[in-house]
Amino acid sequence: MSMKSLFDVDAATMNDRNIAELRDAGALAALPVGAIEQHGPHLPVDTDMTCGRAVALAAARRMHDQPCLVFPSFAYGFSPHHLSRPGTISMPLDIFLMQVRAAVDCLLHSGFARVAVINSHGGNVAPLRSVISEMVTEGCPVTTVSYWDPSRTAWEKLLTGGLKAVGHACEFETALQLATRDKALAARIAERARDLPPRLVQPYVADGPEDNFAAAGAVAPPIFLSGDCGYYGDPAAATAELGHALVEVTADALAAFLQWFAAAPLVTGRD
Repeated sequence: MSMKSLFDVDAATMNDRNIAELRDAGALAALPVGAIEQHGPHLPVDTDMTCGRAVALAAARRMHDQPCLVFPSFAYGFSPHHLSRPGTISMPLDIFLMQVRAAVDCLLHSGFARVAVINSHGGNVAPLRSVISEMVTEGCPVTTVSYWDPSRTAWEKLLTGGLKAVGHACEFETALQLATRDKALAARIAERARDLPPRLVQPYVADGPEDNFAAAGAVAPPIFLSGDCGYYGDPAAATAELGHALVEVTADALAAFLQWFAAAPLVTGRD
């Protein structure tokens, strides 16, 4: 089955009349929410924002039975654990939550029946779950999903490096950047990542070989101090071929979830 044109799903390329036509045809509104933060010595600071938007657009193009409009990315996320490194712009928690709520409210008030917030930054997960849960209990037909989650069992089998997970500036993110950026930037990323050694323990504890926070289900953000390498994972294992494969599996699974959410019999509000 052929995919939709990019111009059929990208709200950034449309005028208000185009958007209204798709809204009236039952389009799902998708709002990517990313981050601007340091991504080690090899990746751009807009990595999260661009990865999430690329996968969201690819997913929307696959949704032939359900129109989906991907709005411009919400760039600035909740990234206080990266503020020791230059290039990071983190919103205070209350402002981040207020801005997400306001953006979703605008889409709902303009007539969209449902909104999906597509997350692309680990630090946004807990804040987004909280604000979306609050909005759903108020009667808003909205959800949030991290773009990598619906396809986790598929992409875990594709990774070849030391970390079989989404880390930070890791094999997964580096591969997506190699596949989705222009050739000149992709070549620069590949050169910078080529000799980076694996870093397989999060910087939760100084010089600590163990991650007992995760084992206990405890909360501890990985603090990337100024002297830290700035990544967690195995970026040197990334290839453009892997990146293209990751786009396919993440977009396919995200499209399936969004297709279901657009028509699911939701329970919202409270008695």
